Amino acid sequence: MDMKRVIILAGLVFLLLAAKIHGAEIDSFTPRDKIFPSGFPAINLEVNKRIQKALRNANQISSCNALILEGVLGAELLSPFYGRIEDYANTSANVAKFHVFFKDSVYRNLPPFNTMLMSIGESLFNFGNVIHQGRLLIGTDKFGHFFDEGHRFYGDLKPDGSNLDEVLTTSESTEDGVYGRAVGGIKSYADLVANYHGMHFWSEILQSKFKQDRRYLKCLNNQWVQVRQFDFGDYINAAWDEGINCSEYQSAEYENAVFYTILELPVETKRPALCPIYPEECSKLVLYYGKIASKLLGPKCLMIRPSSFSQK
Repeated sequence: MDMKRVIILAGLVFLLLAAKIHGAEIDSFTPRDKIFPSGFPAINLEVNKRIQKALRNANQISSCNALILEGVLGAELLSPFYGRIEDYANTSANVAKFHVFFKDSVYRNLPPFNTMLMSIGESLFNFGNVIHQGRLLIGTDKFGHFFDEGHRFYGDLKPDGSNLDEVLTTSESTEDGVYGRAVGGIKSYADLVANYHGMHFWSEILQSKFKQDRRYLKCLNNQWVQVRQFDFGDYINAAWDEGINCSEYQSAEYENAVFYTILELPVETKRPALCPIYPEECSKLVLYYGKIASKLLGPKCLMIRPSSFSQK
C-alpha cells in the first residue's frame, strides 16, 4: 500500500474515531417487528445508582455546593470519549436490546465508499443496538447524546436560556458536520432531540437555566437528597425514534439505497415500512415542540399535518 493510501486510510479512521464520540449508527427499521423486552428498567436503575453515588461523594466534600455537585455527577455520568450510560446499555447483560449487523441492516446496499466507512466503523466499534420503549425503537447512541452532548449544550446556555435557538443551531451543526452527515452520511434528527432533552435533564438536576417545575434534589440539613427517581420515560417520545423522526442522508444515491432496502423489509401490522413508520406521531410532535420543531424534527416529519390523522 503506497503512502498516499495509508494517509487517506489513517484520516478516515481518525474521523471515524471522532464520530464515535457521538455514538455508533443504528438501524431502527430491520428489527421493528422483533419481540423483546424493554431495556429501560435496567438503565433507569443504573442511572439512579450513579446519581446516589455522586450525592454521597458530593456530601462528603461539601455542604450543598452546586459546582461540586456538577463535578461528581459528571464523574458518574459523563465521558470525554464514549458515553458511560451508552456503554453500559451496549455491554450490560441486564439490558435487553437487539443488535443488527451492518450486513443485515438497511445500510447494506450503500454506495461503495459509504459501505467501506460503515464496515470500518463496525469493525472498530460494532453497530449500535436498539431498545424497546412501547412501540418505539430507541438507539443506544441516544444515551450518549442525552447525557454527554446534553451536558455540553447545557453549558452553552445562558442562565436565562435566552440563547436556546443559537444553541440548537450549534447542536444541529454537529449532525451536519464530521460527526454526522459529512462523514457517516447520516443527519439524525433523533440525535438532536436527545441532545435537547439532555439539556433539560441537566437543568433539572442542577436546578438552573431552564425554568424548572421538576426537581431531582433538595438540600436538607446541608446534604443533597434525591427526591425524584430518574426515569427515561419522562423524556423519551416518538421523536427519539429514527423510524419516525426520519434522518437525512449525504446524497440522493445514499438515500435511495436506504429507501429501496427498507422496501424489502416485512411490513408491520400492514403499515408501509417507510419513514415515518407512524406518521400520526409526527403531527403530535410538531404541536409538542412548537416553535423549535424545525430544529428537532426532520423534514419528512414536519410536513405531516395534524388534520391528516385522528388523534387517539
